[in-house]
Amino acid sequence: MQIHRQNQTPHTIYQLRDDNIDQTLGEAILSESTNEIRLHGIFVKPEHRRQGHATTLMEAIIGLDNSKTITLCTGLGNIGFFRRFGFEVIEIGDTLVSMERKP
Repeated sequence: MQIHRQNQTPHTIYQLRDDNIDQTLGEAILSESTNEIRLHGIFVKPEHRRQGHATTLMEAIIGLDNSKTITLCTGLGNIGFFRRFGFEVIEIGDTLVSMERKP
């Protein structure tokens, strides 16, 4: 498996591809500024879930630039997943939570 990067201003899409089956298994959509990486979304196709692909994508995102804070907004049910990667809850709303991971 490989991660392919596609620049689509203002976002960058990281696709996790399995070239053996010629498929994209999942992707992460990011934007970057001088001090921050913003994770807009991470998605793994339903038929490829629970195989560690989201973890592979997250590890790639975290490895991009250790000097930048990574921020995201997600559903309440995803807090545990992101905490595994060092994210902390910044704000909790009715249905969404803001999280960040400091360098």
